[in-house]
Amino acid sequence: MNKFIKQGRKRGYVAVIIFSLLCAMGLFCFLLLIENLVIGEKYRDHDYVLETTKKEVSSFQEYVTKNNIATTDIEKVDDWVNDRNNILLIIYDNGEVVYDSAWGTEKSILDRDKDFSPSGYQPRFTVSFADKDAYVDCVYFADMRARFLYSQLQFLLCFLVMLAIILISFIRLTHYYSVLENDASIIMEGNVNHEITVKRGGGLGVLAGLMEEMRASIVKRYEKENALIESGHHLVMTMSHDLRTPLTILIGYLEILTGKKYKNEEAREMYTEKSLEKAYQIKQLSDKIFEYFLTFNMNDDVLHKEIYNKNVFSELMEDYLFTLSEKGFTLDYSQDKGKDYYISMDIQYIRRVFDNVFSNITKYADKEKPVVINVFNNSRQLIFSFTNGIKKNRAQVESTNIGLTVCDKIITKHGGKLELDKTDDKFKIIIKLPISRNKEDLT
Repeated sequence: MNKFIKQGRKRGYVAVIIFSLLCAMGLFCFLLLIENLVIGEKYRDHDYVLETTKKEVSSFQEYVTKNNIATTDIEKVDDWVNDRNNILLIIYDNGEVVYDSAWGTEKSILDRDKDFSPSGYQPRFTVSFADKDAYVDCVYFADMRARFLYSQLQFLLCFLVMLAIILISFIRLTHYYSVLENDASIIMEGNVNHEITVKRGGGLGVLAGLMEEMRASIVKRYEKENALIESGHHLVMTMSHDLRTPLTILIGYLEILTGKKYKNEEAREMYTEKSLEKAYQIKQLSDKIFEYFLTFNMNDDVLHKEIYNKNVFSELMEDYLFTLSEKGFTLDYSQDKGKDYYISMDIQYIRRVFDNVFSNITKYADKEKPVVINVFNNSRQLIFSFTNGIKKNRAQVESTNIGLTVCDKIITKHGGKLELDKTDDKFKIIIKLPISRNKEDLT
């Protein structure tokens, strides 16, 4: 059971990481939308852009005046631009570009339009240099710094959310693992009645549910085995008494017969009949012991299946029907008139099933009512239906139903099903076995 918990733990960790990643990605997309709506709208405003640009041009004019910079002092202009990182500056001299911060100091005017304005809707400014006045195009990307800072905050928030989800989930999972490990330890100690704690949702909850189903099936199996063991103990205890009585009487009858202590031939026949009756009684008790031990050994038996055609059951049923008829039962038998089929089975085990069914009819059926036997197939299953009345004044013989338990196990091992329907005056048993139209399907 600990193996199942370890597997569930790995799956739980992977699920938590994937979930946290999805949440972080969702938050990232949401924050990106907010960025475009808030920052984008603010820094695309015409008045704001114009105002900030004017401030930068004014700052550039102060720098030029203070440092006595001419239009040819490209490197000094470059120093001012590089200090800002978010400025695009173009200087014109008589319509020719003498400086372009996007191209740098080494590449000046290369196939450029003489009247190019990157600002589009901004005015062209005039700056007084040491040697002359020149026109300047200045674009200040004010949103770059805001977007950079926002992106830092964005990644930090996404990371913190992801980390928080992982930590919270791991704490919950670790606690749940501890609960499951404790449940598993209690069950491993032998207390199978201790229920597994099942929480809804998540792979670990599903695993816990499967563990609980497994525990419940084990409990049912234990209960069934304990019931059989208890009935077996009861059977052994009653047989120690039941066998002693008929054996003692049988020995007494045999002593009378062997010692010829009977008075006449009529008495001899009476003692012989009573001896035979007691012998049958002892046989019935011994059959119960055989059935009891067969019940526990059935799971270990290997079926030796062979493939038979439709005729096998016709021959099998004739023997049993003849025996019932000889014992005075009225039969209402309807044989299988369906299409031919093939069946794979261990004939010896199937005989045990029919031995038990017809033995129960012999012992418990009311001879005043007909025994109804129907055999038919629906191309997928061969179905046997046995219905008989129950004796009203029959001897009160306690039944452990071990024989029917054996029959159920045999039919189940053949891939079939056994069904019972019992009332106060009627008993019905239905046996279903899988069949096939094609012999090749069973090989």
